[in-house]
Amino acid sequence: VLTSRSHLIESPPTYNVDYGYKSWEAFSNLSYYTRALPPVADDCPTPMGVKGKKELPDSKEIVEKFLLRRKFIPDPQGTNMMFAFFAQHFTHQFFKTDHKRGPAFTKGVGHGVDLSHVYGETLDRQHKLRLFKDGKMKYQIIDGEVYPPTVKDTQVEMIYPPHVPEHLRFAVGQEVFGLVPGLMMYATIWLREHNRVCDVLKQEHPEWDDERLFQTSRLILIGETIKIVIEDYVQHLSGYHFKLKFDPELLFNQQFQYQNR
Repeated sequence: VLTSRSHLIESPPTYNVDYGYKSWEAFSNLSYYTRALPPVADDCPTPMGVKGKKELPDSKEIVEKFLLRRKFIPDPQGTNMMFAFFAQHFTHQFFKTDHKRGPAFTKGVGHGVDLSHVYGETLDRQHKLRLFKDGKMKYQIIDGEVYPPTVKDTQVEMIYPPHVPEHLRFAVGQEVFGLVPGLMMYATIWLREHNRVCDVLKQEHPEWDDERLFQTSRLILIGETIKIVIEDYVQHLSGYHFKLKFDPELLFNQQFQYQNR
C-alpha cells in the first residue's frame, strides 16, 4: 500500500494557495496547505471551473446541513472517542503548529514517527522528563497507579487552563496535552508502557546501563506505535478487511527517505 500510493503524490509539492504554478515557496514554506491540484484559473466562469453554481453556499450552512447532529447516532463501525484521541495523540509528534508564524504553519520538521510527543521535542525537555535510573521516565504514584510527574517537579513547560491546580498539572512530552483529557490519557498509557519495557529489558540484560535501557525502550515503543497504527488504526479507518500488517522488512534494501539529521 505504501509503495504504490506514495507514487501518486507529487514530490516536491507542486502548488500552494499563493501560486498556481511550480515554485520553491510551495516546497519550503512548511504550511498545511500544500496542493496536489492546481487552482481554478481566474477566467473560469464558476468557482469549480466550468460547472456548478456561480456562487458557493456559505461554509457554516454546509457544516450545519451535513455534520450537525440533533441526537446521538452510534457509528456503524464502532468508532468512539478513544479512536479520535489516539489519532490526535499520534499526529502531535509531527503536526506542530508554529505559533510565531500562525496556525497555517508547522514546525514539525523532525523524523516522523519518533515519539517526540512522549519523550519531548528537544534534548533538554527529554532530560527533564527522564528519571536517569533503569532507563525510566519520571513518574508519580497516585492511588497505587503510575501517572506523569508534575510540572513543578520537572520544570517542563506545559499549557494548562488557569483553573487547573498545581498538583494536577502533569508534565509530558507534548506541551499542549494538558488541554485535552484524552491526550493526557494516552500520554499516561505510553509512560507506563515505556517503564514496563524498561523493567523487561533490565531483567533480560542486567548489564545494560540507564542510557541503553532508555534508548532501546524508545525504539521498541516506536515499533509498537507503528504496528498499532497500521494493524489497528489504519485497518479500522479503511473500512475494509484488508488485514494490514506491519512488516519492517518491506523497505529493506529499498530507496527510502530515512534521515539522521
